[in-house]
Amino acid sequence: MMIDEAKPSPETAPCPPSASTARHTRRAWYIVILLTLLYGLSFTDRLILALVAQPVASALTLSDGQLALLLGAGFAVVYALGGVPIADRIDRGNRMLIIAGGVALWSVMTILSAFATNFWMLLGLRAGVALGEAVLTPAAVSLIGDLFPANKRAVPTAVYGSMGSIMSTGAFILGGAVVAFSGTITQQTGLAVWQLTFIILGAPGLIMAAIILLTTRDPRRDGPTATAKASTVSFSGMARYVGENWSFYLPFYVGLALITIVSMGTISWMPTVIFRNFGLPVAEAGYRLGGVGLVAGVIAAIFWPWLVTRMARRGRRDGTLLTLFSSGAVATVALVVGLLQNQINLVLAGFFVAMVGLASVGVLGPLALQSYGPRPVRARLTSLYILATGLFGYAVGPLTVVALSRLWGQAASALSHGVMLNAAVAGTLSSMAFLLCIRSARRMSSDID
Repeated sequence: MMIDEAKPSPETAPCPPSASTARHTRRAWYIVILLTLLYGLSFTDRLILALVAQPVASALTLSDGQLALLLGAGFAVVYALGGVPIADRIDRGNRMLIIAGGVALWSVMTILSAFATNFWMLLGLRAGVALGEAVLTPAAVSLIGDLFPANKRAVPTAVYGSMGSIMSTGAFILGGAVVAFSGTITQQTGLAVWQLTFIILGAPGLIMAAIILLTTRDPRRDGPTATAKASTVSFSGMARYVGENWSFYLPFYVGLALITIVSMGTISWMPTVIFRNFGLPVAEAGYRLGGVGLVAGVIAAIFWPWLVTRMARRGRRDGTLLTLFSSGAVATVALVVGLLQNQINLVLAGFFVAMVGLASVGVLGPLALQSYGPRPVRARLTSLYILATGLFGYAVGPLTVVALSRLWGQAASALSHGVMLNAAVAGTLSSMAFLLCIRSARRMSSDID
């Protein structure tokens, strides 16, 4: 079944008349703003445990190993794997209803985390948060692909995707404010600060879920023919399509996983590297890196979509892939060169440039799937993007740095060398994978049975 008129790249396809109306544009942007706010909210709910880890561990008598599981694999595995079957339903069903359900689920699980009494209860609640959040990005990518014509998707996709880069550090700022406020009312409520923090951060999601249900509707595949196509694409049909185009999708997902290994390996250990190499307190190192990362995320959200749009106007149909290649290569070089320096400001400068490059993944990965993925399977393709970046990148990156650092034994600079080598190897392999994608993109099939 032909899904898209694929050979002219979607990045340069003309805008359909219906998408140019003011009413449609306002409605489309309203949904994008809601999705973006939800994406930011999801980061506060998933990262808040890291901020209140010590009081939670003390209250529930958790070991460091149990806490590490709650912060890492206990969330990431469910988040990555849960998105695959959920996305199958997103491609077929009412996406706004599914999003509202996911938001309500992760919000309730966050609130209930305040009343956890042991490790296993909190682990189950963290899994519930992960399952609810696994709904959002596949649905958002699918929705934005339908709400905007191909030559206008870069900006709304960037607005949504940039929230991940911003809130990866901004969530701690917001969370810190909530913790401070909770401290002022803890005596009146009889609840601990960490319990109030979970409740306060979980509550807005329930309000947002109600707003979605009451004020939006699913712009499901304009026209009856398209709707029929969307409803008849089975999981086996989608798998067959990916198999026929494996020479594109395999290096694409491998490239995303590898560059996320660079990103998470760097973000996880740079505060410790700064502390060990330059003697800065951990808090100050985190503050400096957080500020640099926040600015880098905002710049990335503006610069990379602008570059893709400019390339498309000049006739480059593979702009998203070329930009993924370029941004990853820039990030790799910046990290290696920066970490070789002996002055902290030069190291931070290298980290800043690297984060501008690495932040492109959250924007350009979904945009590439909108450009090359057929409409009825975009949510499922996006769930594989989350699987690649979440299960492999998030879980493997920090561990790889530690393993590579052991090559330098007990040297004070061992961890710094581990971050550097991780970036050099994974970043180079990622760039090679995206080059294979560029070669394969022109030969892709757009048929799904």
